[in-house]
Amino acid sequence: MRKELNSISEIKKEIARLQRDADKLKQKTRSKVVSDILRSMKENDLSPEDIAQAFHKPPLKTKAVSTIRYRHPDGHTWTGRGRTPTWIKQIESEGRSRDDFAVSNE
Repeated sequence: MRKELNSISEIKKEIARLQRDADKLKQKTRSKVVSDILRSMKENDLSPEDIAQAFHKPPLKTKAVSTIRYRHPDGHTWTGRGRTPTWIKQIESEGRSRDDFAVSNE
């Protein structure tokens, strides 16, 4: 079905034709989706106001960002959660305490 396009103007005409075809298909699909939505609204006794309210709900809470509890002088940080990082293991193996690197979060 692909025809030979030998110039920029032919290509532009073909693009315009394909865009029109895509718009027609989109409109046909859109009509079906809208009718499905309306049918579902009737089946579930929903009003347009009910649907509008769904769009105005407050956003879901996001995860809280963990605060940094330990900071190494070279810039490495750790929240104190999860696996102990290598730099903490290393300072503890040297006999130092992780509390020496604790950050005050006041």
